[in-house]
Amino acid sequence: MLKKFYEILLVDDRKENLELLSSFLLHKGYKIRSALNGRVALETVKAKVPDLILLDIEMPGMNGYEVCQKLKDDPKTKKIPIIFISAHDDTEAKIKAFQMGGVDYISKPFANEEVVARVKMHLELAEYQHSLEEKVEKSLVEIRQLNEDLELTQQEMIMALSSIMETRDDDTGNHVIKVAEYTKILAELYGLDEKTVDVIYKATPFHDAGKVAIPDSILNKPAKLEPDEWEIMKTHAMRGYDIFKNTTRPILKMAAIIAKEHHEHWNGNGYPEGLQGESIHIAGRLVILADVFDALTSERVYKKAWSIEKSAALIKEERGKMFEPKLVDLFLENLDKFTRVYEELNS
Repeated sequence: MLKKFYEILLVDDRKENLELLSSFLLHKGYKIRSALNGRVALETVKAKVPDLILLDIEMPGMNGYEVCQKLKDDPKTKKIPIIFISAHDDTEAKIKAFQMGGVDYISKPFANEEVVARVKMHLELAEYQHSLEEKVEKSLVEIRQLNEDLELTQQEMIMALSSIMETRDDDTGNHVIKVAEYTKILAELYGLDEKTVDVIYKATPFHDAGKVAIPDSILNKPAKLEPDEWEIMKTHAMRGYDIFKNTTRPILKMAAIIAKEHHEHWNGNGYPEGLQGESIHIAGRLVILADVFDALTSERVYKKAWSIEKSAALIKEERGKMFEPKLVDLFLENLDKFTRVYEELNS
C-alpha cells in the first residue's frame, strides 16, 4: 500500500511520450512533473527532489546516462529511484543503465500496465528502504546511548570500588579521583591518542588495589615504617597486579600494568622489578608522578600537606631519577592545570 501521494519526474525529449506517461500515471493518483531535456531535469530536481524518475536515454545535449550520473554523484539525490525508458532493447544498453545506478529498465514501446506496476513496486521498495534506514539509525542511536550509559556506570563503579579500597588509608577516598585526573592531564600533554588516554584514565583508580592485602597496622602507621614493614608495604604492587593479571578487559588489563609499575623509577631504583627508563610502561611513568604529587599535597596520618610550590620543587629535583624528564617538564610547564584540579577537588 502506498502511504502518500508520490511525485514522479518524467524526462523525455518527445512531448507525446511525456503526455502519454502523464495521462495514465495521473489517473493512478501520482503527482507528475516533466522535463524535455537533461538540463531542465537537473534544475527541477535541484528545486524539489521527486520520489522517482522515469528517464529517457537518447536526448539531445545530455543523454539519460549523463543525467543519472550527475544525480548519483550528489548525496542529496543519489537515492532517488531511476527507471530508464528507452527504444534500445539490446543487452548492452540495459547493462549500462544498471551500472549507472538505475533500478529498472523499460523498453519502448511500453505497456501502460507495465509502467504502472514497476513504478508502484519501486516506490514501495524505496519507502521500505527509507523506513528500514530510519529504524537502523534509531537502533544505532539507542545502542550508542546504552554504550555511553554502560561506560558511565562502569566508570562510576570503578571510582566507587577504588575509593572504598582507598579509605583504608585515606579518610575521603578522594585520592583515586585526583590521581586519575592528574594522570589524564599528563597523558594528554604527552601526546597519547584519545583511546589510550581514556583507558589509562579509567584504570588509574586501581593503582593501589593491592593495598587490600596490607595489614592496617602497617598501612596506617603514623610513623616511619621499619625495614621489614616497608618490605611488606612494597608487596602491594605485585598483589595489585595479581588481582587483574588474568583479565581480558582492556581497562582491567591496564589496571594490572599500572598496579605493578607505578612505583618503578626512571633511574631503575624503584620496585617491584627495578625497571628503568622506557622499559617502564608509559602508564606507570604517568601514574607515579600523579600519585606522588597528590601524596605530597595531601595530609596523611604520618605527614602534613605540602604546598603546591614545595611539591613541584621536589618533583623537579627528581627529574631523571624517579620521574621521566619529559613528564617533569610537561608538569612544570603546565602547573596551572594541575593547580586548578587540586583546588576543585580540595574545595
